[in-house]
Amino acid sequence: MAIKRRSVWLDYQAAGEDAALVRNISAIVWADPYLWTASDEGRTVECLEPHRGGFRLLRQFGLDEIFDHLPGKKDGDEIDLESLDFRDGELWLCGSHCIVRKQARKSKATMVDPELRERKSRRLLGRVAVDSLLNERPRSYAVPLTGRKSLRERLAGDPFIRPFVGLPSKENGLDIEGLAIGKNRLFIGLRGPVVDSIALVAELSLTGVNKVSARPPILHFLDLHGLGVRDLTVRGETIFVLAGPVTAAHGPFRLYQWSRRMTKRIQRPRRVYCWPNGSVAPEGICFKDGELLVVYDVGNDDCRIRGARCRADIFKL
Repeated sequence: MAIKRRSVWLDYQAAGEDAALVRNISAIVWADPYLWTASDEGRTVECLEPHRGGFRLLRQFGLDEIFDHLPGKKDGDEIDLESLDFRDGELWLCGSHCIVRKQARKSKATMVDPELRERKSRRLLGRVAVDSLLNERPRSYAVPLTGRKSLRERLAGDPFIRPFVGLPSKENGLDIEGLAIGKNRLFIGLRGPVVDSIALVAELSLTGVNKVSARPPILHFLDLHGLGVRDLTVRGETIFVLAGPVTAAHGPFRLYQWSRRMTKRIQRPRRVYCWPNGSVAPEGICFKDGELLVVYDVGNDDCRIRGARCRADIFKL
């Protein structure tokens, strides 16, 4: 059966004057009646309202006003938000938790820089009550950024992930790009590492007050044909997985449907859709009224950018 697709515009208005924001939307979630998005550049999250068949910016929130003591504020270090989800009135946010290879200066663009950069600002996993945020009195919670209770250290404790924690993102190092909240559980999708060509999703329990439990993560092994997880979203009992390359390659990108099972065996989600290789780079997915919204990573001359607006696609699956 053919999958129907149409496009809508996300209008960031004055905030869209920051080109890095509009060109780097990395996460999206529908929280009726608003659409929330985040960029992997900067230190903000954006709330959009429906407008003329698309969405326009309602308010922009600084993450430093939501979460106390986030590192890197003085230096303007990016939070590198890669995933959002919404459940029970709360917006969940997750950074990449990765280390990166320093980008060579333009004068040395033919060289690979040997220096790696680790920023604690990328280690956010937290939530905020949306009503409190809109009323300018945010009630928030975050997992510790460092120490044995931090998400990075807990993932590093798994023998399948441990060897890759010191590697940079896009080089099969630890790199979180997916987040999905289920009933009393939280799913973390890893772009990297891919282990023996198998992608990883870590499952953590949530307590009765929606805090991350101290129980060890459960690891799920997904055969995504050599790709890593680029985003996750839940519809009912099913998890949809956006898959893409671990590296900066331009494809392939695919959408899978996964019915989670409690097993240490490799699970094989059903492939639902494939984007034409090299055409686009999907970054974030969510469901709205039974349809899938998709946002993209875009280049300087990409047709999905128009002034302070960027294009999203809606798929009827």
